[in-house]
This record gives sequence, structure tokens and C-alpha cells, in this order.
Amino acid sequence: MANYRTLPWRTRLFALLSTPNNYLPQAPLFVLKAVQKTGVHPTVGKVLFGHSEDMARITHQTVTCSPQNVNVRCYYPTLGTDLPVILFFHAGGWVIGNLETHDALCRRMAKQTGRLVIAVDYALAPWTKYPVPVQQAEAVLAWVQSQGAAIQANPKKIMVMGDSAGGNLSAVLSLKHRQDIEAQVLIYPVLDATLTRASVKEHENAPVLTHKVMQFFVDCYARTPADIYEPDFSPLFAEDVRQLPPCLMITGDYDILRDEGFAYVQKLRQAGNVVQHEHYPDIHGFISMPNICASTQQATDEIVKFVNAKS
Repeated sequence: MANYRTLPWRTRLFALLSTPNNYLPQAPLFVLKAVQKTGVHPTVGKVLFGHSEDMARITHQTVTCSPQNVNVRCYYPTLGTDLPVILFFHAGGWVIGNLETHDALCRRMAKQTGRLVIAVDYALAPWTKYPVPVQQAEAVLAWVQSQGAAIQANPKKIMVMGDSAGGNLSAVLSLKHRQDIEAQVLIYPVLDATLTRASVKEHENAPVLTHKVMQFFVDCYARTPADIYEPDFSPLFAEDVRQLPPCLMITGDYDILRDEGFAYVQKLRQAGNVVQHEHYPDIHGFISMPNICASTQQATDEIVKFVNAKS
């Protein structure tokens, strides 16, 4: 932690407490399965993820998808109709994380933006591999477009948002369905699964997400080594990035994924896209932890401002 001594004490303490993440690559499969299914204890959730906003309504739906159906949780900030939508994809390296780990964040986004937030409970690796989560994301997008009136959503105003692996799925969806996506919010996303950029080496033992753990996540998600070079896996390898939805990129300085975020911003700007890039002196995962990280509130404010400008 010597390299991170400029971080607030509470962030450094959390980083020390998060070191068991490093043992995930060696964990037996039954342990990994248990981690995937673990909810968040209310007390722990309040400490880590902050206040849980009240919603006007929360519903659960199952969206038909081949090869595997996908569950979603809908957060309604009001009981109005024709609500603009945020499709939200959670972090966790395509391997861990679930609706509960991001419940407080989704509630905050719904409350502060007035949008219907639809959190996607995509299938997790290694039991379900690439490209199934991409296919599930596409199925949820098509479902919102076809069922808009039934779920009080405006199918013409759909934005995608996600952190880390969820940012990856958001970027992929924006590439594949650019004509249907209003804007994209990419929060320290995975964009280059080769893990060869300078920040990976610089912060290989960074808090929360180390190089070892990220490599484990990539290996779990990929079917073959060739998969990581496909644009649906690593969006930085996409050849055509013209006319993409406006993008807000959020990056953290003490994060192995930092440089791929910078590279994607440059690539999108060179292709003529509208890109806003906000960079913070913080660790991976900071957007979810207002009581732990110093940059959470400022980054949240920027996201809300970006989203509301599209409403």
C-alpha cells in the first residue's frame, strides 16, 4: 500500500480488507459459486455502499433470451409513464457481483436522474462464458424497445451504464446497437482484455483489482485465447467507432484499467464522437463506495449531470 499513501485512510483500510480477493483464482469452484450467490448484509451494505434510497416501485422481470434467459430488476423513481431508461450492468469481471452488490448505486441513479433503471442480472462465468452476457444484454435492449408501454418506459430514450465488466458490456452494446442507444456511461470499463497497457504493470497490486485477479476474470470469461481480440470482448479492437452514442468515461488513477479508458477516449474522439472524460485520484470500484472513497460524490454528480442533459 506504500504507493497509495496519498489516499484517505479509510480507502487504504478498505484496500487492506479487500486483499482476500487475491485468493479467488485459487478458490475451489464451490467457493466461487457461493461468492456469486452471496447477498449483501444490510449493515455491511450501508457501510460500503451508502444510504439506500426509497423507490416508488421495484419490479422483477425475466427476459427471454437464447441461449439463456436473463432476469432484470426495475427501479422506478416515480409512478409516471414514458420514463427514460438506464440499462445498468454491474461490475465483477463477468465472474462475481450481482443485483445486490449494486442495489444502492442503482437506487441513487434512479432517484437522482428520474430515470427507470433496469439492472441486468447477466449470467456469470466460468459456468457461462462469452458471448452469452452480450447476447443477454441485446435481449434486454430489444425487450425494452418492444415492451416500453407495458413497463412505463420510453423505448426511444435508452442509455447504457456500467462499471468495470458492466462498462465493457455497455460499450459493446453501444458499438453493436449505436442507433438505438441514446448515450453511454462507462465507469472504469474493461476495454482491452489483453491486459498489456502500462497501468496494468504500474498498478498490478492495486487495491480491489489486481493484475492477477483481472487475468483470472478474463480466463473465466473467454472460451478460447482468440476471444479476447474480438470487439465484443475488447471494444478497443473495434474497427468502426464512428457515430457512437455520446460517451461519459469515468476513470481512476490507481486502477489497472486506467490506460485502456484513456485509449478508448482518444479513439472515440479521433472518430468524431462526443466524449466527456472525468478522471479521479481514486481506486477501482470507487463509484459504489461513498463512505470509503473520496471521489464518489463528485463522480456521481458528473454522471447525473451528463444523464440529465440527455433527458
